[in-house]
Amino acid sequence: MISLLRYLLLLLILFTSCQNPTSNLVDKIIQQSNAVYGTDNQEYKIEFDFRDYHYVLERNQGLYSYSRQTNKEEKKIIDLMTSVDKLQRFENDNLVVLQDSIRKLYSNSLNSVMYFFQLPRPLQDPAVNAELLNSVEIEGHSYWTIKITFDQEGGGDDFQDEFRYWISKKNYQIDYLAYNYLTDGGGTRFRKAKNKRMLEGFLFQDYINYKSESKFTPLDSLPLFFEQGKLIELSQIENKNIEVKRP
Repeated sequence: MISLLRYLLLLLILFTSCQNPTSNLVDKIIQQSNAVYGTDNQEYKIEFDFRDYHYVLERNQGLYSYSRQTNKEEKKIIDLMTSVDKLQRFENDNLVVLQDSIRKLYSNSLNSVMYFFQLPRPLQDPAVNAELLNSVEIEGHSYWTIKITFDQEGGGDDFQDEFRYWISKKNYQIDYLAYNYLTDGGGTRFRKAKNKRMLEGFLFQDYINYKSESKFTPLDSLPLFFEQGKLIELSQIENKNIEVKRP
């Protein structure tokens, strides 16, 4: 009986040892990428402009605050949400009562901008499932392929979205990413990083945003379609007037 238990324990150890290397490697890749981008810092404030809004991101030991401000029809409009409180809207500093559906719409919009702006930090969120796929070569450079899915609990309204991140084996930077989404009719997007710059220890980058010819395209086929010129450019994702403040 003891021999059987020892045998089963040995099998368990062997199975675990076979499973851990890939899991450990993807975690290390993401951690190293965070260090390269500076997003492993725990306390900072960053302001930037994206399209019609001025955004403010604050982090303090695991807590966050997201806000955006714009002016419409001579009104100063501010949306504010934190890790503790749901989104609130202020018009000329007066709190606006929002229907749940409208609050959800504004929250998703603000969250989306902050998600991409903070990459790769969101890849370490508790609801994230990261899986290392086959390495690929894109435009002559070698990349790790990381598949990202989300748990329903804690994964937000878009938990069914699926992402790919292609992280450089040379410098751990995210040069390309892609995702399938279901909201607003759904679709597929592919982004190529551009305009990389270091500022106060943080690496920032903008993107060229593409869509595929088909509405939904397997994400792992997108690098090849990109190199073949089969993707359609949609927009430029550009964050401007970035300012970093440290405590």
